[in-house]
Amino acid sequence: MIAMKRIAIVLAALLTSALLVGAVGAVSAQPANASDNADDAGPPSDLPGPVPDFVSDVLGAIGDFLDGSIEHLGEVVSGETPADDAENATEDGDE
Repeated sequence: MIAMKRIAIVLAALLTSALLVGAVGAVSAQPANASDNADDAGPPSDLPGPVPDFVSDVLGAIGDFLDGSIEHLGEVVSGETPADDAENATEDGDE
């Protein structure tokens, strides 16, 4: 059972990597027209900001799950991620 979870996580990671590499490869394969885009040289200005601090904790938990240090990844990830205030407000109102 645990081996199947590991295989599923590894396959999902490989598929995601393949999709990302394919997308980057397709974008980088487009030839640039230097004369048309001289003002647009350099990196785009609309890059996303840095990821939240809990992301590295979640990635660490995934690694711990893969090496067998933890058994229940879902519980650990739920504990590492911040609660959504809007979701909590809705749940509080329903009770």
